[in-house]
Amino acid sequence: MAGIHTFGRFHVAFKRWMSNFASAKKVDPRFKNPCSELQQFVEEPLFKEDELSFNPTIEDMKLAQKLFMPVKEHEIKYIASVSDIDTFPHHNLPEVTFIGRSNVGKSSLLRALFVRVPGLVLKTSKKPGQEQTVNFLQVGNSLCLVDMPGYGFRQPESFLKAVEGYLKTRQNLKRTFLLVDGKVGFQKWDEVALGMLEEFKIPYGLVMTKIDKAIPSQRLRNMLYLQQIRDKYTSDSCFPQPFMISSITGEGIAYLQAYIAHITGNLILEAHS
Repeated sequence: MAGIHTFGRFHVAFKRWMSNFASAKKVDPRFKNPCSELQQFVEEPLFKEDELSFNPTIEDMKLAQKLFMPVKEHEIKYIASVSDIDTFPHHNLPEVTFIGRSNVGKSSLLRALFVRVPGLVLKTSKKPGQEQTVNFLQVGNSLCLVDMPGYGFRQPESFLKAVEGYLKTRQNLKRTFLLVDGKVGFQKWDEVALGMLEEFKIPYGLVMTKIDKAIPSQRLRNMLYLQQIRDKYTSDSCFPQPFMISSITGEGIAYLQAYIAHITGNLILEAHS
């Protein structure tokens, strides 16, 4: 009887998913929140109220997209690619930074964020895991996006010095985003990075990448585990709402753009100000 009851609940959930899927196809995937779409696979609330506190409208996201598009007086360009803390650029722009394991999809995410910037060549290493520089990408006079070297088993010796030096000294750093591979889930090296962010007590958020490579059950399983890690090891420094993105399908990209615009003071939302 228990098996029949379980099947019945699954059947109801599956019908609800099919109905939602049919209507969701009409919405541009860039404006979807993939986290919210996971709810259809579970009966209990997957996220607490404060874990989905950032909820921009499509109009908000479209407005934020303009920040990532170049115009005559809003040039988007690299201003520095350095490994020595003494040569980090000095300016008053708010900064956000991305860190993550090598091959986590950081470069693909940057391309997706700035897909409308023609001729933008990312500063990447030809050999995965051998990046040695901190790259500063200035977005007009609005913000600066900072791309950290990838960490992992083959990380260069200069990694910790450059990353720790940046995180400890940048007074205008508004948010650090820790990228986690959405297919393989949270890994040992991610735990090390998480511990570093907690030690420095700087505001950060969690971004699950490559969700297009994971089937729904994988997405859900990895998100549940990420929530467990967050609840067990993080403090108020961690923004409780996770982000899920795909650089291939565009899912969640506009959502993340809106959040970056908001925390850097370039998008004012009444509910989140």
